[in-house]
Amino acid sequence: MTVKKISRYEIEKEIGRGAMGVVYLAHDPIINRDVALKTIDIANSLDTARRDELTKRMLVEVRSAGRLNHQNIVTIYDYGEETLPFVVMELVEGESLESLRKKKQKFGVEEVYPIIDGVANGIDYAHSMGVVHRDIKPDNILITKEYVPKITDFGIARMLDASSTQDSAIIGSPSFMSPEQILGGHVDGATDIFSFGIILYYLLAGEKPFAANTPHAVTYKILNEEPRPPSFYNPSLTLHIDGVLLKTLSKDPNERYKKAADVVESLVRAHARKKDRTDPRGEDLTSVKRNVLSEISNVDTIMEEATSNFRRHHFNKKQKR
Repeated sequence: MTVKKISRYEIEKEIGRGAMGVVYLAHDPIINRDVALKTIDIANSLDTARRDELTKRMLVEVRSAGRLNHQNIVTIYDYGEETLPFVVMELVEGESLESLRKKKQKFGVEEVYPIIDGVANGIDYAHSMGVVHRDIKPDNILITKEYVPKITDFGIARMLDASSTQDSAIIGSPSFMSPEQILGGHVDGATDIFSFGIILYYLLAGEKPFAANTPHAVTYKILNEEPRPPSFYNPSLTLHIDGVLLKTLSKDPNERYKKAADVVESLVRAHARKKDRTDPRGEDLTSVKRNVLSEISNVDTIMEEATSNFRRHHFNKKQKR
């Protein structure tokens, strides 16, 4: 059955569909503007009392996310409940970062900078307002026609978490989840930083750091394995950039960068350094890490932090053996 109207919003067409529901292009006749309306699918297996409880929690979450007012975050306009709860958001004309990445495959630091700088600003602003996204991924970053990134679905990942009978460890997109999120532990801004690091790796290396054929295999790698330095996949990247990205992907939240803007600043500073003359891509992973440690030992304070991170990971890997 074709949906014609949800609440006061006139549905024009479906523009997206995912695990959480359907996104429609809709028109608000009162304000006279086009909007994006996203339905939130609550588990049908829940009893009425539990569904009522969760819809109340959803309202709290959307109110929290609705406080965000930033050029790099999609604005939330409204929330309602009809057949399903729904969120009404700013309509962004453009494409997702995932769509853009598929066309480009790999990005250089200079060309990706306008995107990652805007995303970092949006993430840090949300954190300053006490809001954690929990599902930062390329599909949730929209790029406008003016090449301005806008993060969408703030608060919706938490609403899905609340509406699920499943453990929170599996809520989100496995390829972009943090270790603590997978384990169902405490989730704060460090989780978004980890996901942001995966996005940077994905854009610059052209590969995901924890790629596998199944969600279970992906989560195992995130919890137990260290990713290859991104320069393994993209020889144009320097070992200093390797250091920044692998620090961002530290399994211990306390060892990551504290702000997304710090990641971008460190990346730019690393890129500005002279590219080293050695090419470790033909060596095994252990040798690559040794070279990375050797190179990073000479950089500034931020790079020194990355060095310590590499040494710890390398030592832990030896201990496991």
